[in-house]
Amino acid sequence: MGFPWKFPHELARCLYSAGLSASVFWNDLNAEIGTAGVLIERACTRYDLVDNPRLGDMPFMEAGSGGVRPPDRLGERPAILWNGPSGFYPNGTDPLPSVVDDGVEWQSAETAVTSFLRPSAEREEGIPTFLDLLVGSLVELADTLPLRAQDLHDAPWRGEAAALPQRALRQVYDNMIYLATWADTLDAACKRFLEVVDWYTKNFYEMVDPHRPYWDELLDLGTTADSRARTFLRTANPLFLEVLDMIPPPLTENLPGLMVVDEDLTRLRSEIKYRKEYDSAALNRYDGRQWLEESEKLLQGREAAERTYG
Repeated sequence: MGFPWKFPHELARCLYSAGLSASVFWNDLNAEIGTAGVLIERACTRYDLVDNPRLGDMPFMEAGSGGVRPPDRLGERPAILWNGPSGFYPNGTDPLPSVVDDGVEWQSAETAVTSFLRPSAEREEGIPTFLDLLVGSLVELADTLPLRAQDLHDAPWRGEAAALPQRALRQVYDNMIYLATWADTLDAACKRFLEVVDWYTKNFYEMVDPHRPYWDELLDLGTTADSRARTFLRTANPLFLEVLDMIPPPLTENLPGLMVVDEDLTRLRSEIKYRKEYDSAALNRYDGRQWLEESEKLLQGREAAERTYG
């Protein structure tokens, strides 16, 4: 972006981060669905689940640290590259950057013009297009998942081991609807932002240019180039604030945690314990306290997944 004051830049950064959050959640959601499918496939052949219905861990890291190999089915499934669950899987919140309007009082017409670069706001690419595709894919998934869950329900498979995957699929479905609604709200904010950017770029030089012809100056009734510049920026601020109000609250996952393995619990417990015992200075800062609060919430979600699914 090339605006002469900070607010639109921070707003663009916030929208971009929100789009990345949606992408991360979408990855976790799809991986969780795939995990549920493989677990169900495995569980159908395990009679030991009658006595102990917990489904157990899956060895995700068979391909080593460079990639992940899903459990093979008849040796036909190829290895895929995947970095594993996100840092806020299965129940964390991805905070959005703060947006602060620092005002326009220090701007002059000359600094506004020389610091302005026409922003690139291609509608064919970027976050709005991605969000449109994401919402479409979620609607398609939402139409398909209940049918697969019904197939599972109709199968000759009963007991707690059969109920656990159904419970997981319902929770995945709720997350799917939540993400679709969230992404659609963000999509509207992004598109409104691009509309404001279009309005701004089309009117900027006409309203702010300090080198306008003399007869235009006569029509300005005593205003100066600097006052016109600040008036224009003040007019733009409420439009950008409108976009800020449209951004949904931070995205929070609430997935079953089928991808949680024992190593995740051990690693997170050790990191929290180390921070509490040896890094008190960091925990006295706001970002340190925020990290601890979010990490303990993640640990609770992963422990709950371990108790439920094994």
